[in-house]
Amino acid sequence: MMRRLLIALLILTAPLAGCTGTDETHTQVPDFTVLNEDGAHITNSNYSGEAYVIVFSAQWCSNPCHNNLHNLNLSVPNITVLVVSTDLDAAPNGVTLSMWEDSVNEYDDDKELDQTLDYAFTRVDSTQNFATQMGIDAPGTSVFVDSSGYEMHRQIGTFGEYNDQETLDLIESYWNSALDGHLE
Repeated sequence: MMRRLLIALLILTAPLAGCTGTDETHTQVPDFTVLNEDGAHITNSNYSGEAYVIVFSAQWCSNPCHNNLHNLNLSVPNITVLVVSTDLDAAPNGVTLSMWEDSVNEYDDDKELDQTLDYAFTRVDSTQNFATQMGIDAPGTSVFVDSSGYEMHRQIGTFGEYNDQETLDLIESYWNSALDGHLE
């Protein structure tokens, strides 16, 4: 009886062998092209050799999307962020990329921090929908990418409360994993 129990336990725990609690398999971010306000192309080669964060959002999304963008800036000043609208239309509901960027920057004006985010605001190219390639099915997804172009962490939804130290520390840990890169 004890032997059967031990064998059953070994069979059940075999998939956990070598599990350290972290995912050591990282996927390469596919080649992508997104469009800025002027319709110019931005590709992953623009970020070659540097860690960055891709924030998939939507031009109509306010909070928690604005909250996440500001928390990224608060946790790691001068962080490199590519904001990608998943909207195929250049101006969904009449909101252009520049109008969206302005509304994001105004988000914390009443909170006395008055940040201006130096992020690239873009949208997917309908001929090559980068969000679909990445398996993004909802705005509010942030992907931390290392300098070799590997996805190190994916955050779906909000990181946490605005300017909350625990939230900022969490984001910083994700950023540090992108800076450290993946292990071959």
